[in-house]
Amino acid sequence: MKFLASSGSTALRRPGRALRLAVALPLWCVALSVAAEESAKPPTTLRLENPEDRATLTESISNAIMRAQAGRSAKSIRNKGPAQITVQGAPAKAKPRKPAKPKPAQAMPPATDSAFDPAASRRYIEARAATLAAQSPATPPPLPDPQQVPWSYSGDTGAQAWGQLHPAFAACAQGLQQSPIDITQNRTVIGPAEALHMEGAALTGTVVHRGHSIVVEVASAHSLALRGTRWRLQQRLEFHHPAEERMDFQNFPMSADLVYQSPAGQWAVLSVPLQWGAANPLIDRIWANMPLQAQDRVPLPESGAPLQQLLPQDMRYYQYLGSLTTPPCTEGVLRLVLKKPGSVSIDQWRLLTQMTPPNARPAQALHERIVRNAR
Repeated sequence: MKFLASSGSTALRRPGRALRLAVALPLWCVALSVAAEESAKPPTTLRLENPEDRATLTESISNAIMRAQAGRSAKSIRNKGPAQITVQGAPAKAKPRKPAKPKPAQAMPPATDSAFDPAASRRYIEARAATLAAQSPATPPPLPDPQQVPWSYSGDTGAQAWGQLHPAFAACAQGLQQSPIDITQNRTVIGPAEALHMEGAALTGTVVHRGHSIVVEVASAHSLALRGTRWRLQQRLEFHHPAEERMDFQNFPMSADLVYQSPAGQWAVLSVPLQWGAANPLIDRIWANMPLQAQDRVPLPESGAPLQQLLPQDMRYYQYLGSLTTPPCTEGVLRLVLKKPGSVSIDQWRLLTQMTPPNARPAQALHERIVRNAR
């Protein structure tokens, strides 16, 4: 609130009034001082929330001003003007805002302080690495060398499981031209066939005990004339007991397989069934150098022995497309099975059975293959 008051100049024209002026002068100076202080103050602003309170206050102030002005001279009111009072109402209330929905708290990883707790930091890194490893596809271990995969003729690694031991052995389970087979006359195609001509020096090499078989690693050169080309004996003469092929439901106690290869790389196996009879002179020479334990190796005498001593006089044969009878069971092998067996003594057979377990693969399905019966 500001009160404005002023006094004009008063001329002292009559000496009779001098005494009253001297008495009133101090009071007038005090009024002027109060008026000056009031005029120096800025206008007062009051904020009232309720309109009724504002009306009541305005009326009270107006009455106070009128009473104050009544005690002032008209000339002072004219010089200073009326008192000025400003009453300002409260601003309109802002519309309250709806409180914002709190965001869901995100799960934070456990705090680790690697600077002060290296062990905790290491545990966190190991746990994180294990989580990432579990989320990523596992890398399969490298496959072993097929030559190093153990297999046998019985038990968990027997012939029935060869196809599952290694992907390279898949043909043992899935092939459609597997050997050996049961050969019967009524399922063969009879016709002429070329004669078998074998050439070569005396048999030399090394007798090897492979655990499940006795094998001669042939060192001397031998060949077989067949299909217009010369097949070479490839380092192997292998003995089986019992014989793998059966002919007209007849089993043989033993057989010998000669493995050949053509210049084009195709394999051929000549199977010689052996029946009890006279001792075979070539087997006697080989058995004289029989290894005593698995992986043992014994060289044959350099003088050697004719390979023909193993074979019968009648060289007629059955012929069909088959496979190797040991893993990886490679197919496309030309199989030749002599129709007439050679001879082996009981003692020769007994020694083989004492050194190695039975090693004949079971007969396989024919799958509509043609078996040629050479006359």
